[in-house]
Order: sequence, then C-alpha cells, then structure tokens
Amino acid sequence: MITLMMEMLRHFLQSFCAFTRIFRLPQGVSLIVLSAAVYGLTMVVTKGALEHLPPITLLTIQTASSVTFFWAIVCLRGIQVPLRWNTFKAGFPGLLEPGLSYLFGMFGLSLTTASNATFIGTMEPVVTIALSWLILKERISKLLIGLGLVACLGVAIVAASDAASAGQGSIWGDALVFLNVVFASLYAISTSRSIKHLAPVVLAAMQQSFALLFFLVMMIGALSLRLEMIMFTSATWFSLLVAVASGAFGYGTAFLLYLAALRHQTAGRISVYLTLIPIFGVLGAYVLLDERLLLSQGLGGGLILLAIIGISRASDQVTVSIPNIPDQDSKK
Repeated sequence: MITLMMEMLRHFLQSFCAFTRIFRLPQGVSLIVLSAAVYGLTMVVTKGALEHLPPITLLTIQTASSVTFFWAIVCLRGIQVPLRWNTFKAGFPGLLEPGLSYLFGMFGLSLTTASNATFIGTMEPVVTIALSWLILKERISKLLIGLGLVACLGVAIVAASDAASAGQGSIWGDALVFLNVVFASLYAISTSRSIKHLAPVVLAAMQQSFALLFFLVMMIGALSLRLEMIMFTSATWFSLLVAVASGAFGYGTAFLLYLAALRHQTAGRISVYLTLIPIFGVLGAYVLLDERLLLSQGLGGGLILLAIIGISRASDQVTVSIPNIPDQDSKK
C-alpha cells in the first residue's frame, strides 16, 4: 500500500509539472489545481485509514498534526498573535469547523464511499447561500435559486444510487456528509468577520486548537466507554502514519496552496477550480480503494459540478463561500 501511494504521488507530481508546462497555466491556476488535487487525494487516504482506525481517534490525530503544522508556521515566520479577547473569541467557530463538521464528515466517510463524499462536499456554496438567506436575510437571485435546485437534484441522485443498490456506499453515510457541509457553511458565515482582523494562518491555528480540545474530550470518552478500540497491528501503525501525514501535509498544504493562489487570482475565479476536488477524489478512490463509480453517481456528481461552476460565475451577484479545502484546516 505504501509503495503504491508513493508511486502514485511521484507520477502525479511528474504529470502535473508536465501538464502546467504544456498548457502554460498561470501560476495562480496551477497552485489552486494542485491544492484541489492534494485535498481530494487526502479524502481518499483518510477513507483508507478508517479501515484500521476508529473515526474519532483518526480525526483527533489528524487535527493534532494540523494544529502543530499551523502553529509551527506561525512561530517560524514570526507572525504576531494579538493577545486580546477578540483573538481568543475568533477560535470559537472552530467548534463548528473542524469541530462538528469534521466529526459528522468522518462518521459519514466511514459509511459511504470517498467518491460520494467528495461530490457532496462541493455542495457547500449552495448550502451557504441558503443559510445566508435564512439567517442573514440576504437576497439571492432566481438564477442562484435555480442552480441550487440543480445541485440538490445532483445530491439526491448520488444518494439514491446508494439506497437502490448493494454498493459500497450508504444513504446514512451520505446524510452525515451533508451535515458536515451544513456545519461548514455555518462556520463560513460565523467566521467571515474574523478573517479581516487576523492573519489566515493564525486564525486557522486558533480554530484548529479549539477543535482539537473538543476532539480530545470526545476521544477520551469514546475510548473510556469502549465505544472505540484500537488493535495495534502493522496496518494500524501505517494508518497512524497516514493520519499524521494527511493532517499536516494534506489539509495543511492544501490550505497554504490556496492562500498562495489568492495572491494571483480572485476568489471567485479560484472557486471554479475547486470543483476539481471530486475529480481527483474519484480517480484516487478508483486507484487506491478500488471504488467503482456508477453511471447514476456520475450523473449526479456532474449536475453538482455544473451547478457550482454556475454559482461561481454568478458570484458577483452574491457572496459565496468557497468549498472547504482550505478552511478545513481552518481551514481551508
């Protein structure tokens, strides 16, 4: 497994470099495509690690790795952290995401396929628009409503594929992943003001730290009540290594690549390329997890992607949250 992953990573990087040279992609575009690839493949290896590690334990290890990664950047770059109440308060949204969002997402991923999870995850802009209308009373155009309904239809088709077949997915897993998206959208709404007052890496570190405390309490309780148990085998040790690497390299690197891309491209333009996440997720699941994409799942996923691209292009009409790569570690 580890040899396969290393070979896949090596070939991917070689192919990506060749692709950017051939098509002469602008720097910002190449960075965000790489970010989407890293995040999509991280979802796949996380799914693989769930075969040997229970969900809460895996989530805690990933978050601890990510927190260490972000605080190390803060220290090494000498970024000033304002010691005031507003800084501390900015960390509370981390209980929504990663917090509850990642918790539901991890349990959902343990029940459904990595392909379904990545497709449903792209629904975040749609859900954010709906919640902004419901909570903040923001006005939305008929075009966005129509695109949102198309995306909802896509999710229904993806979930129905699991309900109607004896495949690897589960409609309950899909529902939990969708709850992950709901909490991620609530996070995006609640943290929109904090990003204006704190450096993104500091904000990510603060919010991840709050989430880590939450996960630690959950993990201790689960292990104490024997709701989760770890059987240490050679596969378990490898999964622990995957958990640490996916927390720091996967989520952390994806977030930094996203921030770097923002220096060269607008957020609205970048959001279009983030719809590549499920493409990389599906390809990774096919190679590493031997998952097979049903025709109906492909149709549903295609509808979701088309709707998100349409929403991204209509971003001048309403402020849309970007699919959660970055803020996951923080994000993403």
